[in-house]
Amino acid sequence: MPDLFNHSTLEMSTSPLAQEASSLLWGEVTVNRIAVVVAIVLLVIELRDILLLAPSLLRGLVIWKANVELEHSVNLSRTRNTVALVCGVLFCVIADRYSMFDTSWRAAAPEELQMALTAAMVVGFVFLRDILYLISPLRSRTAEFACTVRHAIYNYFIVYAVLAIVSTVLMEAFGVSAAAGRVVLTVEALVVYLIDITRTAQILSSRYGVFLTILYLCALELLPMGFLILMCTR
Repeated sequence: MPDLFNHSTLEMSTSPLAQEASSLLWGEVTVNRIAVVVAIVLLVIELRDILLLAPSLLRGLVIWKANVELEHSVNLSRTRNTVALVCGVLFCVIADRYSMFDTSWRAAAPEELQMALTAAMVVGFVFLRDILYLISPLRSRTAEFACTVRHAIYNYFIVYAVLAIVSTVLMEAFGVSAAAGRVVLTVEALVVYLIDITRTAQILSSRYGVFLTILYLCALELLPMGFLILMCTR
């Protein structure tokens, strides 16, 4: 019986098959590591200012006039602007880590460029929103009411960023998957954004009627967010 196999031919390749290069994990990308370090350093630097703003920001969750009071304080409003910028950096890192802007063209890009694309979408949202305000009657950068309406979103964004940071630390500690983490962060963003829209509507309605309030909300707040959501589905 063994003689039957003496003249057989081995068809299998004698050299190992080429393995496709596996994609890097998010934490293995050098750009992402640098971004995390920069974000942590900025957070430590601004931690004192975040605690300084906390009472006003938390009060703004339930009382719309807290936004007016914060804007009335020159020191607090300047501090808020700086903290919001830092929180923007932190949010970009978190959003990229959990692929909150999971677009097909971003996923097709090299891992080293995905962080930049995430940041570009955030900057694009802010830029579009600023353009819409500049062509609206609320374009003034000195009038307290106009500044309150324009900057209210920054107050709630800081609240969301801090909440997202705490959630991220807990999720990383317990090994929560990226998909589950994305759901948690998205739900938190939706809740805080609904609060922001509600309080902004109350600020506008304190001076304008229902029709103008809805018009301003749609044109200045909902349109940029709708554009960002549309970009995330491509």
